Amino acid sequence: MQKYLADYGSAPIEFTKGEGCYLINKDGKRYLDFIASWCTGTVGWRNKEMAEAISSQAKKGVSIPPLFRDQKQEEFAALLCSLAPGKLTRAIRCTSGSEAVEFAIKCARAATGKSGIISVDEVYHGHTYGAASVGEAAQRGTMGPTLENFYKIPLPRRHDEEPKTITALEKFLKSRKDIAAFISEPVWTNVGCFVPSPSFYPAVEKLCRKHGVLFVMDEVATGMGRCGRMFASTLWNLSPDIVCLGKSFTGGYATMGATLITESVFKKSRGIPAYSTFGWLQQDLAATRKNVEIILRDKLDQNAQNVGAYLLELLKPLTSLKKVREVRGIGMVFAIEFHLPIAPLIALKAYRNGLLVAFTDAHNLFFSPPLCLNKKLAREGANILKRVCGMK
Repeated sequence: MQKYLADYGSAPIEFTKGEGCYLINKDGKRYLDFIASWCTGTVGWRNKEMAEAISSQAKKGVSIPPLFRDQKQEEFAALLCSLAPGKLTRAIRCTSGSEAVEFAIKCARAATGKSGIISVDEVYHGHTYGAASVGEAAQRGTMGPTLENFYKIPLPRRHDEEPKTITALEKFLKSRKDIAAFISEPVWTNVGCFVPSPSFYPAVEKLCRKHGVLFVMDEVATGMGRCGRMFASTLWNLSPDIVCLGKSFTGGYATMGATLITESVFKKSRGIPAYSTFGWLQQDLAATRKNVEIILRDKLDQNAQNVGAYLLELLKPLTSLKKVREVRGIGMVFAIEFHLPIAPLIALKAYRNGLLVAFTDAHNLFFSPPLCLNKKLAREGANILKRVCGMK
């Protein structure tokens, strides 16, 4: 526990620098980074192109508030919209994934004139009050009740539970006329990397269209190649009205987010409070744009798909252990679920063996390596995971 910093339980490891897929502590010990700042790392640490982009912009010595125009912001917004699924044509500037979710809520309510927001229970959407009200109860901790007019449908942890969730959504939308939007992640990351079946989200989107409810995809954790596509929504040919971005969007080199909306939502939500003091600051923009350019140039979404599938295959034999219930993953996001509450213990053993992983709860080990991970490092990480899980 630190003396002055508000810290509720960080691990006593102090990193001083990074190198590719490694973090290095103050004593020079190298750790293979399978957390990547939790679904954030993309092009690797100490990337020279990223450093140059940030340095070059910093030397210009300018910070332009949203009161004035910046052509580079317009160009980047155009790039994002050209990459995005569906008919998203506008980008709202913001500082984080949580703020991107807040803007999604504001836009949905303003565009529809309705206040209700429905989401999938237990799924994480951020730490600000609105985002936490959308998201998982555990993330709200002791902060008190949620904001009003936020509703939940059950999380389908297994594919055979999906019909129950779809039925619950249908009944809810039939009985309520005040629902502005449905929001969820394409892949439920922070709850333990649950990947829905190919039929789940098309059915959800169809119900939203039928009942005049906006369809919102929170791609803060899943976007920019994390799930093997630039946008995970395209895995099922979805056409969201609103998409939230953050995390891998920046590669870990900036504090920035975006909320992408259709032209219809943009016009109908005109007048919402949209000023973000630090939204798309020039240095953050330079870093984020360079990150996206590298992902596209080096096809890191495809690398995430290919190396991720390789890593998942290496880890599948863990299911032969009695302690392991399931190994899940898609692209470069994974979970190992245990029958007993031993995930924190396994994570600690991994740290001692030079591998950084996390856990979403006591049963689920979670990891999201940088998108630039290669097969050699994937094999190295898999071998450590097998060893700390007790596979000989």
